[in-house]
Amino acid sequence: MGKENIPAGQAISIAVLFIIGSSLFMGASGQSGNSSWIAIILAMLLALPLMLIYARLHVLLPGKDLFDMLILVFGAVAGRVLSCLYIWYALHLGSLVLRNFGEFGKSVPLTSTPMLAPMLIIGLLCVWVVKGGIEVLGRSSKFLLLFTFGVIVVVQLLSIPKFQFHHLLPVLDSGWKPVFTDMMGSFTFPFAEIVVFLGAFHALPQKGSAVRILISGTLIAGVIILLVTIRNLLVLGPDLLSSLYFPSYVAVSRINIGDFLTRIEGSSAIVFVTTLFVKVSLCLYAACNGVAKVFKLSSYRSVVLQMGLIMVYFADFIYKDIMQMDYFAHHIYKIYALPFQVVIPVILWIAAEILGRKKIRKQKTAQN
Repeated sequence: MGKENIPAGQAISIAVLFIIGSSLFMGASGQSGNSSWIAIILAMLLALPLMLIYARLHVLLPGKDLFDMLILVFGAVAGRVLSCLYIWYALHLGSLVLRNFGEFGKSVPLTSTPMLAPMLIIGLLCVWVVKGGIEVLGRSSKFLLLFTFGVIVVVQLLSIPKFQFHHLLPVLDSGWKPVFTDMMGSFTFPFAEIVVFLGAFHALPQKGSAVRILISGTLIAGVIILLVTIRNLLVLGPDLLSSLYFPSYVAVSRINIGDFLTRIEGSSAIVFVTTLFVKVSLCLYAACNGVAKVFKLSSYRSVVLQMGLIMVYFADFIYKDIMQMDYFAHHIYKIYALPFQVVIPVILWIAAEILGRKKIRKQKTAQN
């Protein structure tokens, strides 16, 4: 496989768009009501130490991606077994995001269109980009991030006349327990999902750049999610916010400037498409890269189309309906994803630290 490289700026763009992904439209967990913004801040702060662990792996094992790390640290057999688990996670996460888009299309703009059609279009677009390589995704992400920023800023400003600040009060009216529950939900979805990015760590620039990329990506994405969540809360109120499947779309649909500037919710739908495109593409890239490493293929590009079609097909039957999708995203996922996002990476980090120290001792012994 040829060496792939993406500059730090493009890597940050990928990280930001990946994290905000479908969370902008799906919204945060709704148990904490008008204190949901506190849960997001806590989740972002909780994610920062995890980002440092991910970045430390890049320092300990430079030039290696997640699958190389697992095989190198845990051996050929155990490492490949764990790699298969991450291939599944990346494939499953990509399917979940595609289904989010499919349910959105079926519920709002494309009610008479079979749900498989828009998912297949996005899936094939992701296949085309991943075939081009991670550099193509990086360049695309840099442009799409600027576009996303522009749309979000304009929509935020246009939403100000609809803000009702009494929706923020009383703060912590239900206590801290629902806030901590929502914090864990927001931590696993979307912040800690960036573990998939470790599947592309081999393409990052010089040693130590992962710290800046992951921390910057987390903070920028966290601020965007926080601002959008507060906007939705101020426009819709905590009761309505927790009962909607796609609160951002509904909040933007209420913008009405002088009975002239209305019905601009399509702009937010475009942002949803651009962010999920990057998220699904990175998931597909990581899954294909993992297959190539596990089965020692000459290039991951040989399995991109097959894995992309499997992802689309899986997305079509992964849920029975939108209610099951929402329940899984806000209740089951935070338990299901924790081993992939925290447990295995922490064990990998500890093992890599031990392996690195043993290597240093052997070098010192050989010199003496």
